[in-house]
Amino acid sequence: MNLDELVQSIADEEPESFVSLRKWINSWKDSGESIDDLNILVSKWHGNVWFKSKSISDEFNEQWTKFKTIAIDGIGGLTLNERLYWFGMFDSWDNADEHDKLRIRIKLKANT
Repeated sequence: MNLDELVQSIADEEPESFVSLRKWINSWKDSGESIDDLNILVSKWHGNVWFKSKSISDEFNEQWTKFKTIAIDGIGGLTLNERLYWFGMFDSWDNADEHDKLRIRIKLKANT
């Protein structure tokens, strides 16, 4: 489950939380913030959101933990294309000029 799918997973059950998280994620994608900042952002968001049910909160937390383990903690083992997939940034990459591609590489720790 990539980042966009993770956000989408709460859309039906938690529409207000979905809109809020989607806004935060899109803002992160457009910024110069790194994946480390994303980790802090989502953890902060999740700590300040009250889901309607514990099961929805637990499911989100489980999916976030899986995503974090693969995409954030395991970032060093991913190719650029895998990073673009996991963070839902293929469109950003395809529409980017060289300056923005460098920003995306830095954001996804793929600038070496």
